[in-house]
Amino acid sequence: MAFGNVAQEDTVVDKIKNILVAVDLYAGSENVAAVAAGFAEAFSAKLFFLHVERAHPTIFGDPDVPDERDAAAGEAKASHQELQDLRDKMTPAGIEAVALQIQGQTAQKIVSEAIKLDIDLMVVGFHKDRLHHLLVGDVTKSVLNHAPCPVVVVPPSSS
Repeated sequence: MAFGNVAQEDTVVDKIKNILVAVDLYAGSENVAAVAAGFAEAFSAKLFFLHVERAHPTIFGDPDVPDERDAAAGEAKASHQELQDLRDKMTPAGIEAVALQIQGQTAQKIVSEAIKLDIDLMVVGFHKDRLHHLLVGDVTKSVLNHAPCPVVVVPPSSS
């Protein structure tokens, strides 16, 4: 509260300038993006759409085999286009938004990008699928444990 010439402290709203929404491009990504877009619009914040591509290990093949390289490049290109389409569809008018796709260990990359981009708020989704959890680990829990800023977790839709 300000009295006379005493300056009012910055509010939380004033401090949120950069929002990162991490999406896996599976079912539910649109819901997660919608929540992030709502925050971006409310705070007039820049919105970063982030998709982390998992490394494509080869079990029997050689990563330098042209067919495998081409297949991995095609998948990465398709994912990036899907990310850009999601950004274009979900970003409110007047909000600056960037689509970023990187490769690596998902939770670690989300946290490191949040630090690098000076993110003030992260929005992530949550999967109830036990098989998904076994395959990729608990990304949401890891992000929550290492986040440099507040994190909003969007539960899966009930539909």
